[in-house]
Amino acid sequence: MDLCYLFLGCVVFILALYFIIELHYFLRTMMCFIWARVSKKKVHILDQTEFKGICLTTDVDGLLTHMNNARYLRELDFAKIDFNERTGLYHSIRRRGGSIAIGATTIRYRRFIKLFTRYYVTTKIIYWDDQDIYMEHRFITYSDHFINTIVLCKVKVLNCNADQIITDLIVNSSNCDIEAAKGQRSEMTPELEKWIESNEISSAFLRNS
Repeated sequence: MDLCYLFLGCVVFILALYFIIELHYFLRTMMCFIWARVSKKKVHILDQTEFKGICLTTDVDGLLTHMNNARYLRELDFAKIDFNERTGLYHSIRRRGGSIAIGATTIRYRRFIKLFTRYYVTTKIIYWDDQDIYMEHRFITYSDHFINTIVLCKVKVLNCNADQIITDLIVNSSNCDIEAAKGQRSEMTPELEKWIESNEISSAFLRNS
């Protein structure tokens, strides 16, 4: 009888957690962190990473046929954890007393990811300055390697210098000097330039209003 009460108590406790917080999200976050740290190889800060996924019944929208639009951004949380841990980016920022926050995200949907479709999310840094790191993510289906969705994301680095962080990571990974590391920053693409300009216009409008 005691075992029955114990089992019932555990079930009630787990159900209560699901009602209070989105338990499976935090469990998956923890698993992504552990898996990236223990089982996946480290990569260069300017390399592209891939994070695997599959559209499940918990990801679909009201039509029950394809991934909910909001789920794309949720999947990016896990892709970012994988990237930050494998490149050492987040650890380097925290070691200098800094932190990160998402400053802006723009997502463009090109084609639905259907139920039970396997895909992978690519993540790479495309530009950075003293304050911000700009990342590009792509949702690509395995079956045809089609880019279903593309995302631009601005990651704000708080309380430390983003350029110094990236430069130090390049120096440590490539065994080059600081000047050579700084020279590895890519030119800003026209798309990114327009996107940054759009964000600045929006910020100016909100400040003035």
